[in-house]
Amino acid sequence: MMLPSKELKRRARCVLEGKYFFAANMSCSLMLYSFTVTLILHYTGLGTSEKTAGIAFYYILWVIMALLGSLLEVGLIRYVYLLSRKEKEPVAPKLSYAFRKQPDTYILVYAFRYLLALVWFIPAILETRKLPVSYLEALSLIKALLPVCLLVLAGVLPALIVSLPYGLACFVLLDQPYISAREALMSSRRLMKGNYLRLFKLWLSFLPYVLLIGGTSGVALLWVKPYFHTTMSQFYMEVSKQKLPEEPQISIVV
Repeated sequence: MMLPSKELKRRARCVLEGKYFFAANMSCSLMLYSFTVTLILHYTGLGTSEKTAGIAFYYILWVIMALLGSLLEVGLIRYVYLLSRKEKEPVAPKLSYAFRKQPDTYILVYAFRYLLALVWFIPAILETRKLPVSYLEALSLIKALLPVCLLVLAGVLPALIVSLPYGLACFVLLDQPYISAREALMSSRRLMKGNYLRLFKLWLSFLPYVLLIGGTSGVALLWVKPYFHTTMSQFYMEVSKQKLPEEPQISIVV
């Protein structure tokens, strides 16, 4: 019988006990990367360009930076996964892990997942083009943001649903670093068969933490991000243990 979300989260907290310094430090580095990228892209002015080429270049840069950020995040995921498996942890956990181990495979996996989810937010992205540029138009900005927020909320549920089958692809790659992106995605689908509702409920259980992140202007991510990935590690270990008992896991400590 599969463990409930509450138990998976309890185990995750136990795994991170006394280990939050490294995990929070890595999470902080990821936040600094995101903040820096946001500032750079904002001050390029491309996002407010009226030229199609400028707008296209702006969103292409966003995608590239998001994929690079995902490669960095694999380092954090690997660290908490090692802790979950109770293997010897690296002396200095590195965010650069995915840049040294099949980065093209990780990029393909994340690009596929992003595209699946992004489709549902296209209406919201198009709506942002109507937002007033000047900060003096504060009242107009507030009014214009309402339809954008509604479109984002409308896209969240279908985006989550289409992401469910591939939610474990990163962990599959950590266990089997030399398989292709397609094999990792297909393995994730096999593992997730019959577990969609469980993972969906697990994701929903983090909704209060999403509100906490918003209420603390992102500071809570220092704690929530490692906690979420550790809980996902526990979920993956439970699913793979029941689905693939005959396939031994490959050590990922290098």
